[in-house]
Amino acid sequence: MELAKLTSKGQITIPKHIRQVLDVQEGDRIAFIEEDGLVIMTKANLQQLHDLQNILSDDKFKSIIHNAKLHSEIKE
Repeated sequence: MELAKLTSKGQITIPKHIRQVLDVQEGDRIAFIEEDGLVIMTKANLQQLHDLQNILSDDKFKSIIHNAKLHSEIKE
């Protein structure tokens, strides 16, 4: 897990390891997709984003997220 601190302007520095995983450089666009409180960050690519949105809207995925949230709440 990587952590970042939010500035007063709502900005964060993406940890180097995450930038490398996403293969992003200065000036690249980053997409944020929210689904049931889970935020996914990815390098912006219109076709991939469209595909990801289709996956996230699938009922099977929503069930997986719901079960993960329940598991997380139980651990707390």
